[in-house]
Amino acid sequence: MPTPSKWLNSPTTVHAGKLGDVAKHVPSFVRRPFALPSLAKDNFREHSRLDAIVRLPLNGDADCIPVGVVSKDYALLPHTEVIRAAEQALKAARIDPADVDAELRLTEYGERMALSLRLPDSYQFDPGDRFPMTVRLECLNSVDGSTRFRAMMGWFRLVCSNGLTIGVTRSESDRRHVGDLQLEDIGLVLRAGMNDYKLEQGTLVRWREAEVNAADLRSWADHDLKAAWGFKAAARAFHIAGSGRDVEVIGPYKGHSPTSVRVEPAEAVPGSPEKSTSLFDISQILAWLAKERSDIQEQMAWRERIPSLMATLMHSA
Repeated sequence: MPTPSKWLNSPTTVHAGKLGDVAKHVPSFVRRPFALPSLAKDNFREHSRLDAIVRLPLNGDADCIPVGVVSKDYALLPHTEVIRAAEQALKAARIDPADVDAELRLTEYGERMALSLRLPDSYQFDPGDRFPMTVRLECLNSVDGSTRFRAMMGWFRLVCSNGLTIGVTRSESDRRHVGDLQLEDIGLVLRAGMNDYKLEQGTLVRWREAEVNAADLRSWADHDLKAAWGFKAAARAFHIAGSGRDVEVIGPYKGHSPTSVRVEPAEAVPGSPEKSTSLFDISQILAWLAKERSDIQEQMAWRERIPSLMATLMHSA
């Protein structure tokens, strides 16, 4: 997956390798009093309800850097603890962490982390189009309260030799940092996803066998998809389904629908047929559009809408 350039307007970096390798890039954080020198300059005046979250020195950077301000009752969850819990969850599922490929995305100062762990090839399968689907455990976390801790299981599609991945979230846990957080949720999500593995395989295979006719697809794009993701995304999805290529919407929008607006062909969408005819094809177009969002937070929000959008298409088909 191409790395989004931003996460809530902060630039991001990506590290790939085994879990132990990427973990070395994760910074440590502490909470400090949120304070300034008093006017007399002989002591510090602390805020009674707020603390500062500070990144400790990392990889040759000898300075501590403040990354956020949180309430006194905020439960700081370090990224290192999330990684440790994920590693323990893998071991409990009898998966050797050394066999798991990892991708780590961090914001500029490390305050937000997205960790993606690809399960071994034994969990990979071909839904029938020669592009294998893989299973991933994903964990999102922040130390400044800007993103909730989340653990998710997702299906991802390996397209061609460029390693592009697109997928749809399945099992999920979502907790706030206010003391009710349980890192054991990572293990629960992993077990639930693995238990549903065969069931989800069957769903994806059935989607490949379920045909979508042109009239239903047109109506869905002009109404349901437009309402959920906007005019431009609906137009792109419709034209990708008809040609296998993304498009640039030229307009004008006024007086047109997403399926009638003027467009110009753009890049071919990896793994997309020249003409999409199945529910599976459409689900992967939606995943492609979600992956194309430049902000990680927005990517996740769009991915979460895919199951409901597929449900509306199946209802109309």
